[in-house]
Amino acid sequence: MSITELHKDEHFFLVKNDEVIVKSDIQIELLEKIIKKYSKGTETYEVEGYFIHVLETSQGSLFNIRPLMQFSHFDFMNPLSNKVLNSISDGITICDSDGKILFQNDIDIEIVGINLMGRYAKDAIAEGLMSDSISMKVIESKEKVTILQTFINGKCFLVTGKPIFDEKGELQYVVAITRDMTQLKLLETEVKKLEVQNENFKNKLQALHNKEATTSSLIAVSPAMMDVVNRVMRIAEVDSTVLIGGESGVGKEEITKLIHVNSRRSHKQILTINCSAIPENLLETELFGYEGGAFTGASRGGKAGLFEIASGGTVFLDEIGEMPLLLQAKLLRVLQESEVQRIGSGRPISIDVRIIAATNRNLAEMVRQGSFREDLYYRLNIIPIEIPPLRQRRQDIIPLVHHFLAVIGEKYGIHRTIESSAMKILVSYDWPGNIRQLKNMVERICLLATQPEITVYTVQQELDCNTTNIRDIENAEQLPKLQESTVTTMFSGTLKEQVAAFEKQIIKQALSKYPSIRQAAKSLGCDQSTLVRKIQKFQLTRHISYKE
Repeated sequence: MSITELHKDEHFFLVKNDEVIVKSDIQIELLEKIIKKYSKGTETYEVEGYFIHVLETSQGSLFNIRPLMQFSHFDFMNPLSNKVLNSISDGITICDSDGKILFQNDIDIEIVGINLMGRYAKDAIAEGLMSDSISMKVIESKEKVTILQTFINGKCFLVTGKPIFDEKGELQYVVAITRDMTQLKLLETEVKKLEVQNENFKNKLQALHNKEATTSSLIAVSPAMMDVVNRVMRIAEVDSTVLIGGESGVGKEEITKLIHVNSRRSHKQILTINCSAIPENLLETELFGYEGGAFTGASRGGKAGLFEIASGGTVFLDEIGEMPLLLQAKLLRVLQESEVQRIGSGRPISIDVRIIAATNRNLAEMVRQGSFREDLYYRLNIIPIEIPPLRQRRQDIIPLVHHFLAVIGEKYGIHRTIESSAMKILVSYDWPGNIRQLKNMVERICLLATQPEITVYTVQQELDCNTTNIRDIENAEQLPKLQESTVTTMFSGTLKEQVAAFEKQIIKQALSKYPSIRQAAKSLGCDQSTLVRKIQKFQLTRHISYKE
């Protein structure tokens, strides 16, 4: 009797979403009885003298129906079964209880890159053909198992293995379904890129909104900084003296510009002088001016001081805490009388200026120490504005980075993007130099980066950050990966043990850095099969990174 004659009563049908979408010429009454008796999770059962085997696939539940009298071990596969299993888009393999691969459909051979029929799974692992065996895991556990598995072609697969038991409850076969994750990973990567791009656009729009709302280059997103901006907008239209405090580099000059452009003096100029950058003997002449012949070398026609030149506008006195006591007394007169007197002249000159002072020092403490005039302090401190450091308003870091990237792109024609994990490093750094340090760091990274996208490695290399500077990283697993790239561990033991430990560490670094076994092996200058054996030797399978 031929195989065809033996299986003339064998049938199959495919059910998806409770609907039969493909079937052989099985009787409708029998099909309905089979479906009625089926319950989700059942793999084999009997109906009216027929043996039913259910295989779950991505296309649906595949029902294979055979008369019980024709079912035997000697007839493992038949032409119809072969055709059905080869028509499925997932890879399918079947092995016996010893791990010998009895069947492998065409799709599985194609996607894993090797024909394993007739071979034992454990031998394939030993030869470096695959990183792990789903069949061996199912045989050991006698339960359904799902793992990520890498084959010699370097591709990543999601493999699910299910046990099949005989009537005595003994494991008889293992069916493995292999799904190629490469396309899924590519789609996942594209989605992440689009998410980052969307976030970039959102931050850029926010930056533009802030700029439009304030007509200033100041960027404020965090609640702490928005409180400062709201305070500024309330006092901008009045002429009261403002004292701006905060650490060096927090943006005191930008706040000053914001006050000026929203004041009634915006049509006039704003003049800035750094009290710590000019020698004491020159600072007085710069601020108050002098008459001709007032001192040796003085210009014959004299010179107007800063307060005269800025009349009608705003004067910004940066680092006011560095002003000498003698000049503090003269500045107090300017504030009280709204007039200045040039050096060498006895004639007062009326002025109309708004004075904004800034310092990173504690003026109240300086008053107690006698290094700053108390009366001037209270005259300057009419409207105090304290700018929080960048570490206390981390929400501003991301839009600031994108703003600086745009500025650098326009200035140098260098257009860079930044990956999300690299941005997390910048957000988590404490920035002792505040916005000034952040701006300089972004410019340095942009100019030194060799790729269009700024990576974690580039940021870490330039930032030279350590664990004391990193806080609140959302993905805690990121830190060990970063630290592994600059391992300084000293190994102990015999020479052989130290060499093995070092070799293990190098392989771990390569697996973390490259998205596939093939690329990692290429970077290490060895064959894929050699690297797979090393991975098994050091039990590093779970450390393999499949990220693109």
